[in-house]
Amino acid sequence: MGAARSLCVRRRTSKSRRRRQKTSKRLGASQPERIDYDESAALEETDRLLLSALSYWEVQHDLIEERIAAIRSVSVPS
Repeated sequence: MGAARSLCVRRRTSKSRRRRQKTSKRLGASQPERIDYDESAALEETDRLLLSALSYWEVQHDLIEERIAAIRSVSVPS
């Protein structure tokens, strides 16, 4: 019988695949760096949205209270 072959087989990459790897590395290096996300701007945006939502719900609450008061004044005979 034949001698046992080793399981470790070295595979070569094709020239086209090596070229693709090289070009992708070059393209990656030429891309502009990402701008760091400014946390203070995100917090300011969040604060602005929260204040906007709060004022909206305050207005809604006031309108509901006015409607309830109007209904009570109509239904209660004086």
